[in-house]
Amino acid sequence: TIYFATGESRAVLEKSPHLEAFRAKGYEVLYLTDPVDELLTDQLAEYDGKKLQSVGKGEVELGTETEKLAAEEARKEKQKANASLLERIQSVLDADVKEVRVSSRLTTSAACLVGDEDDMSPRLERLLKATQGAPEMPRQKRILEVNADHAILQKMKSRFEASAEDPTLADYAHLLYGQALLAEGSPLPDPAGFAGMVADLMVRAG
Repeated sequence: TIYFATGESRAVLEKSPHLEAFRAKGYEVLYLTDPVDELLTDQLAEYDGKKLQSVGKGEVELGTETEKLAAEEARKEKQKANASLLERIQSVLDADVKEVRVSSRLTTSAACLVGDEDDMSPRLERLLKATQGAPEMPRQKRILEVNADHAILQKMKSRFEASAEDPTLADYAHLLYGQALLAEGSPLPDPAGFAGMVADLMVRAG
């Protein structure tokens, strides 16, 4: 498999949370920053007999077969252990994401947004919407992947177990979504609202 990442610049891609598992395993990933790359990779399924796979789509399965099985088993256990919290996050972000699941991509970041295998990348979606004369496209929902071992998720789980209706959980869910958008170089739907939530949580933390 040839893994690739598309984005606005090399600087953005190098810091992408989508690459954390690949970096940890020592996998090489192509950085594609030209706008035409979005169209090319959307149509080109393979090269020289090797499948082209976006690091921002589908499930991540890296390593030997034994490592893949162990990683997937561990992911499923975390998914089950956090099922109720993930449902709560999904209920808050239902207008923005189609699924919330435990990630096998993330090692240090709290969250990232990914697409299904056949979804457009967020950059391609923006390019097509900006094209003059292009038909109106419905908004594409994506998948929010979370790192169940991250301190933010651990704190959310503690709050959820104390009170499933804790209003702070909704703020955390929106902040996770906003962080995931910013990390991939996508615009925030409500920058002022996001800034307000960050400021409010900073005051509460103090």
